[in-house]
Amino acid sequence: MSSPHHSLSFCLATALLLAACATADRPPVAADAAKPGAEQQKPARAPLSTGRPGAGKPMPFADDEAARTVYFASGEVTIDSQGAEVLRQNAQKLKEDSQLIVVLVGHTDNLGSAAYNLAVADRRTEAVSERLRSLGVPRSQIRRLPRGSEESSKQKCDSEACRRSMRRVDLVYERR
Repeated sequence: MSSPHHSLSFCLATALLLAACATADRPPVAADAAKPGAEQQKPARAPLSTGRPGAGKPMPFADDEAARTVYFASGEVTIDSQGAEVLRQNAQKLKEDSQLIVVLVGHTDNLGSAAYNLAVADRRTEAVSERLRSLGVPRSQIRRLPRGSEESSKQKCDSEACRRSMRRVDLVYERR
């Protein structure tokens, strides 16, 4: 029998996942993508913000997706030097604006079971969260949303380059 704490945690996690699914914007699919032999699509990315009215200030790195993404090797949770620099820059923006919240959306490639991929995504978001905290970002400004292979399992992706683009944590900004 589960404790009330576990049930509440499960309900909150489910509500967060459903809320994220309900607000995700899907980029339009290019007409050429449906043609045989066309270049494979990059995985869909999470939206930059919730689009709340009154959010006057621009979101950090809104026009630079690479500045909001940390990539990982297959099955790994170690942040490389490039990822560390991305997190240093994002930590600076978060410390400058206490009204910003960053949601760390963890993804994996389409290899492995859904349970394994969710665990890897969770460990990746935890590693990114810990690095941001070590750089002085308050815990109250960080949220984690491990997705695992939820999106990537729906993608047609059979090259290493494509899978590499799936193994990431996206930093998605919102305002309080």
